[in-house]
Amino acid sequence: MAIPDDDSAPSLATRTDKHQDELNRLGRSWFEQAREESEREQAEVETWQREHNKWSAFNRRPKFETDFD
Repeated sequence: MAIPDDDSAPSLATRTDKHQDELNRLGRSWFEQAREESEREQAEVETWQREHNKWSAFNRRPKFETDFD
């Protein structure tokens, strides 16, 4: 589709207040979802670290090797 060069034709790229409000709403929604996902992922990492630290003490080799058979 060709865009006319004369100034009398309406601009196809004009952004109305309605469009700007919709873009702002979508932006806030996207950032809110990204923040929630980031918080959820951070909670999962913290949970994994707590569990890992709890079980790594049982899997650690003793400081002094014993020669008991």
